[in-house]
Amino acid sequence: MVNESDQPYRPDFFPIAQPAARDLQRPTFSRSHDVRGGNVKHVRSVAWSCDGRRIATGGEFKEILFWDTKLNIDARASTSLPSSSKTTVHNGHVGSIAWSPVEPNILVSGDKGSSAGGVIAVWDITSPSSPLATFKIPGDVLHISFHPSGRHFAVVCPQRNRDEVFFYWLNTIDGVEKWERREDIALGGALMDIGAEEINSLRFTNSGKLVCAVSNDGSINAWIYPTQLQVQAQEEQQVEEVPEPRIIESGPSTTPSTPKLSTEEETAEAVKSREGSREGSSENTREGEKGAEDDVEMNEAEGEAKEEEEPKPLQNGEEGKEGDVKTSEDEKPLEDSGDVEMTEASTSQTVPQDPPENAPNASSVAPSRQPTPPLPPPPTKPTEKKKAKQLQRFRHAVCHSASLLGLAFDPQGRYLAVGGQDALLSMFDTRDWICERTFDVCSAAIRHIAFSYDGEYIALGGDDTYIAIVSVYSGTTVAKLPVHGMVSSLAWHPKLNWLAYSYSGKIASPIWHIVHQET
Repeated sequence: MVNESDQPYRPDFFPIAQPAARDLQRPTFSRSHDVRGGNVKHVRSVAWSCDGRRIATGGEFKEILFWDTKLNIDARASTSLPSSSKTTVHNGHVGSIAWSPVEPNILVSGDKGSSAGGVIAVWDITSPSSPLATFKIPGDVLHISFHPSGRHFAVVCPQRNRDEVFFYWLNTIDGVEKWERREDIALGGALMDIGAEEINSLRFTNSGKLVCAVSNDGSINAWIYPTQLQVQAQEEQQVEEVPEPRIIESGPSTTPSTPKLSTEEETAEAVKSREGSREGSSENTREGEKGAEDDVEMNEAEGEAKEEEEPKPLQNGEEGKEGDVKTSEDEKPLEDSGDVEMTEASTSQTVPQDPPENAPNASSVAPSRQPTPPLPPPPTKPTEKKKAKQLQRFRHAVCHSASLLGLAFDPQGRYLAVGGQDALLSMFDTRDWICERTFDVCSAAIRHIAFSYDGEYIALGGDDTYIAIVSVYSGTTVAKLPVHGMVSSLAWHPKLNWLAYSYSGKIASPIWHIVHQET
């Protein structure tokens, strides 16, 4: 018998938590039901759909089978993925499968043990001829975990230096939903210090805000998982951090130069009046028109001077400005210098009426300093693939002295259970992350942990010769299911206390098992 009715009373467990004190009958489990046929080789993984109507298995011969629980679970009722007329997309044995928690027809499978690399396939069992999407990864698939929303899932890929986690999501492009790999976030890899070299098991919390994992250093790690795209936020941050290059406009020197004579002042005033007319100033509109007429007369005067080779006095307009001074005979040497300066001004006036804003102002013969040239445009770099953003660590706690191999969350959201090489099961409060209880019911390594749908029981399997079913409240061992090899997978029915499991051993034909709770 697998039931332990003669379990002695243990004083470290509260009597009020016993089933009798809670008006419940003592639970008993029937003998296991062996499912034979259908699979060609050893069954590596077992999983129930979210509605409990289907159960799927993954085997060593690249095979994926699923059954409808409403019918008889035997070889004749099984359906393969893909259908028998199609070639499988996997390269090795299917070591991990996971159903969507919200969509009972979506199944994800991953293989390992192939030199060509692993393959992840997303299936819709309503059309089993081909998968919805396939992804290749540079390694094996160790574990697959779905997000509670059903729109994200994570895949643990063992690497030589550090394990790496790949994230996939159901993205909407042009109104069409498509499964894609997330390139904006990453976890693990050789370039990240995650506190451990291995990720042995990974799960999303019930809220979906955190992704938790256990490592070979005996630690529990948690990271914040963003459900929105992170690339756009990174681009905006980069734009804010990198300032735009400031272009320095060339212009006249701001340092004081040699004091001007009357002729220079007149020329500067004429240039100022032209700038005012270009800018549309109401004060300098009339003066700008007169300045333009003076320019024409000066250009004609200069042309005649060059033909006759005789200097002529500067011709000004009829309406002079305040401060205009006529040159006298004793100021002829200065008048020559004024001619040179005015000639340069007239030369600069040959440009169009609206010069560019950064054009230098011809106010003196030689500026006090050279104008600052504009900065060259920044060199254009080739477009590089942006690196994925590593997830932000939320918690890191070393709670065991040996490697942790299994991780599971209570469906009610109360507890987090972990187990590993030290054969000890620890149960943590998910609110304060405090270890509330430990279970010493195993004698070998614990590799797989699974909570029942109501959170009443927890199943433990690994290197022992049995699978232990323990009551969460009382801590008593409800049942021990004998196995003849290392346990490969554990899965509880989502609505009933039915436990499906498989193990590797020397058996005549590949089988997997289901046990039912009788009371």
